[in-house]
Amino acid sequence: MRILLAFDSFKGCLSAKEVCEAAAAGLLPDDHSFVLPLSDGGEGFAKILTENLGGQMVVAPTQDPLGRCIEAQYGVYGATAVIDVASASGLTLLHPSELDPLRTSSYGTGLLMADAVRRGCREIILGMGGSATNDGGAGMVEALGTLLHDRKIALTACYDTDIRFAEATALYGPQKGVNDQNCDEVLRRMDALEIRYGKERMQLPGTGAAGGIGGAVVYLGGQLLSGADFVLDRLRFEQRICGLGIDLILTGEGCFDRQTLTGKLPLKVALRASVPVYALAGKVMVTSDPHFQEIIAVTPEGTPPDVALRPDFARQQITRQVRLLRQRLA
Repeated sequence: MRILLAFDSFKGCLSAKEVCEAAAAGLLPDDHSFVLPLSDGGEGFAKILTENLGGQMVVAPTQDPLGRCIEAQYGVYGATAVIDVASASGLTLLHPSELDPLRTSSYGTGLLMADAVRRGCREIILGMGGSATNDGGAGMVEALGTLLHDRKIALTACYDTDIRFAEATALYGPQKGVNDQNCDEVLRRMDALEIRYGKERMQLPGTGAAGGIGGAVVYLGGQLLSGADFVLDRLRFEQRICGLGIDLILTGEGCFDRQTLTGKLPLKVALRASVPVYALAGKVMVTSDPHFQEIIAVTPEGTPPDVALRPDFARQQITRQVRLLRQRLA
């Protein structure tokens, strides 16, 4: 059987590539596997897209969300740059005690974008997952000035949540440090930016992604797209299925829940596939859906969260569940 392994990352545990490799280890000896790590704009977006399209990762100086000097990677293929917002403005760059929405800024993301323009890139693609900031993209806009307009740069941002600008603080602000003490001031700043950016335009899906960076992208003349659809389009997903003669697809992400069914990557894979699709996830909150042959939890019930998130444990469980699935289907 010819099987396509098309997984997103298991967030906080395994990269998309590592999940694919663990799944491949569970296939039968006669199976032919094809690995296609994917992202919907979140963790690993730039690297996955760049490597799949034959580009390379480059390193540039920038600033973390608190303005400290760091270096960060982004991808380049041809005249296109692919930048993860999280690489300069991400949650993983800060200790939880450092989260402060009145101080954290997306300025470092703007610096990476400016670096890409100076390298000669004519198109910039942003993956907006994992942001630590709730500044409405104001720092990014400040860092760029008029550079994108002056150089006529095409800008696209990929979201993994389609929230509107005004929803950003209430829905995702708490994980970025919004609390009862600072919430009023954060909302005041976001309201002012919404007026500056244009209230009507801030109703577009995705403008609230990455603490409002999506809204700043629209203000700068860019477009917002579903990250899952964008990646599948760029990687010519349907053509790959046909060209490789795929019989079956395995996909999944860390947690399969109702949010998955609002348009996250596993659902997009299933909607666009012409062959049976099985989903595997570390945690399954929705046990069935007509777009999938089966939705399989890889973590045994009752496993403590700290154990479930151990990479070695997760690999073993993914391999085990794929092996059991293939034995049933053989």
